[in-house]
Amino acid sequence: MTAHGEALRAESSDDPLVEGIKQDYTQLQLPPAERAMLDYAVKLTVAPSSVGAEDIQTLRAQGFDDRDILDIVYVICLYNFNDRMADAMGIKGHDFLHG
Repeated sequence: MTAHGEALRAESSDDPLVEGIKQDYTQLQLPPAERAMLDYAVKLTVAPSSVGAEDIQTLRAQGFDDRDILDIVYVICLYNFNDRMADAMGIKGHDFLHG
């Protein structure tokens, strides 16, 4: 999460947002679309076999179109792949930041 948090910090320049997401995004006052996207990311990460059509409908109801949803899924899967690869190789977030 450290490396991902730093990427978000660089992109957003919003330290309170980054810290809030790192601690517990459910405690932040986020726009409903962002909250739905983060809820979906957690569900796809933690219990991928539980994701279904209703989750896609929830994203659509928040204004995401099919291209947006594909991008969301792609980013979630990419980060999950990278995290699992790092875990498998024994690499910690600190190692990414400091070589």
